[in-house]
Amino acid sequence: MKYKLYELENLFGGQFMRVSKSTILNLDQIYALTKSISNCQIQFHHSYKTVYVSRRYYRELKDKLNERRTY
Repeated sequence: MKYKLYELENLFGGQFMRVSKSTILNLDQIYALTKSISNCQIQFHHSYKTVYVSRRYYRELKDKLNERRTY
């Protein structure tokens, strides 16, 4: 089964979001969002892995996380 990332993003609705050209992730699993001068990283619950967010998607991700936090 092969899907394009934008198809998966649309299929799963608001729970998943694209954060770079090659990455979509589950917003419910984000533990921390850290921005430095050179990059922006996401850390996950119950995982040692980190994912980098592109500058293009950073503002949209931050807004979406703030919106979800207020509900």
